[in-house]
Amino acid sequence: MRKEKFIVIAYHKSMKNDDGSKRENRIKKLTNEPVYPLLVRMAVPSMIGMMVSTVYSMTDTYFVGKLGNVDLTASVGIVFSFVSVIQAIGFWFGYGSGNHISGSLGKRDIASAERMAATGVLIALLTGTVIVLFGLPFTDRLSILLGAGDGLLQAATVRYLRITILTVPFMLISNVLYNQLRLAGSGRDSMIGLLAGMVLNMVLDPVLILVLKMDVAGAALASMAGQISGCIVLFLSTERNGNVKIRLRLAKLNAENIRKILTGGAPNFCRQGISSISSVILNNVAGGFGSYAIAALTIALRVSYIAYALVIGFGQGFQPICAINYGAGKYGRIKTAFKYALATVSVFLVVSVAFLFFKSDILVAGFTKDNDVSLLAIRIIHAQCLIMPFMGFYILCGMFLQNIGRFGLATIVTIAENGTFLIPSALIMPRLMGLNGLVYCKSAASLAALLLSLVIGLRTWDVLDESRTV
Repeated sequence: MRKEKFIVIAYHKSMKNDDGSKRENRIKKLTNEPVYPLLVRMAVPSMIGMMVSTVYSMTDTYFVGKLGNVDLTASVGIVFSFVSVIQAIGFWFGYGSGNHISGSLGKRDIASAERMAATGVLIALLTGTVIVLFGLPFTDRLSILLGAGDGLLQAATVRYLRITILTVPFMLISNVLYNQLRLAGSGRDSMIGLLAGMVLNMVLDPVLILVLKMDVAGAALASMAGQISGCIVLFLSTERNGNVKIRLRLAKLNAENIRKILTGGAPNFCRQGISSISSVILNNVAGGFGSYAIAALTIALRVSYIAYALVIGFGQGFQPICAINYGAGKYGRIKTAFKYALATVSVFLVVSVAFLFFKSDILVAGFTKDNDVSLLAIRIIHAQCLIMPFMGFYILCGMFLQNIGRFGLATIVTIAENGTFLIPSALIMPRLMGLNGLVYCKSAASLAALLLSLVIGLRTWDVLDESRTV
């Protein structure tokens, strides 16, 4: 009996040592390997994840669009603004806890990393439960607030929204685990967990929407199945490869931990939260021109996001390098990584924009056969292409500021495009310019945000100590 007990204890110790060895090797690679090959290797899983995520975000719109009903297509865009709010909350907790985990790993403080990981997941679980309990009774009112109005559009939105609300706890936990894994340098495991849920969703969409004729309810159920499966895979990923394990008994819901999560993830929450608000405003403004304008806006923004997906994915590869090297005090590596990342994503954007501009008609045709919707969607995409090639600095600047702990400046930058500038441009330009105002308001906001990020980013650049260039 003693011998068996000894074997079990020895096994667990060896597993613990193995996890610690993998974790230490990962930290050493992030802080010592040549920067550009490391950056590419870290970015590839995130880029794959972002591309699949982009396709995934378009899947519901694509298959619902096959039904040939403009109201159903518009309802997908309306509910997406609610999903964006939930994602904003999940990324808030995920980035907030993930940033602390990265810094702790850079300092070799594993216990602190484990406590913060558990705390982030517990907060996500509690928040998701509260949203379900208080959201379901008010689905009708919420659909109107999101821009559904009444009639067939509201009925479709309510069907989609009710099921989506039930999915919220899984969405929040998945976002937290994904960002914790990624910011701790485990991009491959985070990608696998993300893809697992998305692939299932994409497989189920045509079956539930077209074959079983469940229209938007089928889209919502496919999303629910994908979120649940993805959440399970991500949780299991924390148990291997030296990742930070989730042990809810270690969670500490004290004021200090909550403050760290809320401040550390504030830039992401504010960015996505303000994006959700601006999305609601845009839907309401577009609704003034008719349901076809909401449908066109929904399609155009989905298609335009293709260009940003590679940039954000590459930037996510930069983030763990930035955060862990900042914790280790290796500031020179951060600057080098930023320069390489900016050069690379600028090339991505030029190529992506060229493809979007010349192939926008083909891309839009996959989502709708309505001529008015198609023409307006193409105009909006072309307007976006005017500024996209220059937006790499804006995207990377927010990530850089957040991962070096400049949370206030990061928040100012990240909310600029879809909040500070888009909301007023969306409210003012369509009134002054009619439909042209709706077409160009996003591009005008992007240009203003880029100029602001240049001012803030270049001033903050010199904060890093040039003498510490290990």
